[in-house]
Amino acid sequence: MIIKYVLPLSLLSASFMASANLRWFDIELIFFERPTDSELKEDLSAEDFPAINYTNSKDIIAEAYQELQNVKYKECMGIEVDNENGDQIDGLDQPAISNDDVIEAFETSSQINNDDELDNFAQLECQRYSNVAELDALPLTPDALTFEHTDYIYLLSKEQLELNETVSRLKRRGLTPLLHTGWRQPESNIRNATPMYLYGGKNLSAVINKSENEQSLEQMLNEYTQFEQSEAIDLNGVPQSSHIDAFPSDIVNDVETFEDTPSPLLTEQTWQLQGKFKVFIRRNYLNIEADFDLNELVEQTVDNINFTDGDNGLALQQLTETVLKTERFSQFRRVISSEIHYFDHPKLGIIMQIRRYNH
Repeated sequence: MIIKYVLPLSLLSASFMASANLRWFDIELIFFERPTDSELKEDLSAEDFPAINYTNSKDIIAEAYQELQNVKYKECMGIEVDNENGDQIDGLDQPAISNDDVIEAFETSSQINNDDELDNFAQLECQRYSNVAELDALPLTPDALTFEHTDYIYLLSKEQLELNETVSRLKRRGLTPLLHTGWRQPESNIRNATPMYLYGGKNLSAVINKSENEQSLEQMLNEYTQFEQSEAIDLNGVPQSSHIDAFPSDIVNDVETFEDTPSPLLTEQTWQLQGKFKVFIRRNYLNIEADFDLNELVEQTVDNINFTDGDNGLALQQLTETVLKTERFSQFRRVISSEIHYFDHPKLGIIMQIRRYNH
C-alpha cells in the first residue's frame, strides 16, 4: 500500500526537479526595413499569401502592456505597488492625481455635480493608459515591467535589452528599425515550444478604422446621390422621396450602421510588421522558425462605372482605392547561443541574439 502512494510522489518530485533544471534563454530581436533595391525587378509582394497560422501563439506584447497597465492603474488610484512583481503593498486614501488635475481635464462642456462624479471621473482617468490595439503605432521598444524570475514566459523591459547600440548604428546608416524587443523563455522541443506573436510599426487597423470608413461612407452617399438626383437623403440615410426602388433597402440599412462596421480591407488587427517567432531545441541545438509579413497600405487606381446625365447614362470613372500590399519573410535555421545572427530579406532585416539566462 505504501508503494501505491510513494510512486506518484516520486514522479511528481522528479517533474519539479526537471522543471527547475530547465535552461532559460533571453531572446532579443531587432527588425528593420531595408531600402528598396533599384536593381530589383521582381515584385515580392502578393495579395494571396496564405495567412500565417497563429494557433497557440502567445501575444507577449499585449500581456506585458496589460501587466504594466494594472500597475499604473493601482499607482494612479493611490495604491502602492511593488514594481518588481506588480503586487499591492498598501492602500492609500487619496488617488495619485489631485482633484484639481481631474477638474482641469474635464471637457468644457461637462459638469461636475458632486464628489461621486469626481471619483468616477478619477477612475476613468486612471484607466486611460493605452491598450495595444488602440495605439496608432507601437513604440520601437514595447514597454514592460522588469522581472527576474522563471515562473512563466515574459517580455523583457528596455533596461534588460543589450543591443541598443546596434539599433543606434542602424539609424545612423539611414535604416528604419520597426521593432526592438525580447523575451525570456525556457528550453523546449519543437512540439512544445510556444510561438511568440510579434508586431510593430504602424497599426494599420487603426489607420483604416479612423479614416477609411468615413471616407467610404461619404463616397457611397455621393454615388447614390448622383445615381438618383431626385432622392433626398436625411442624416439617417433614409430616402425621403417616393422612389424607394432607386435606393435599395439593403443599402439603406448598411448606411445606418456603416460607421460601426469594420473595414472589409482589414477585418482583424494588422500591423506594419506582424508574424510569429519560435525558438526550440532540436538535436541538442537551438533552432528558430520565423514567419513575418511586412504590410503596407498603398493607393491604386481602378475603373468604376458611374451613372451620369450623359446620352448613354453611363461613364467609366477612375477611382483610387486603398489595398494591402504584403511581403512575406520565412526562415527555419539552426543558431548558436550568444552569437549575433542576421536574417536577410530584400525588404526586411532581422538581427537576433539568444543568451543563456543564469538564474
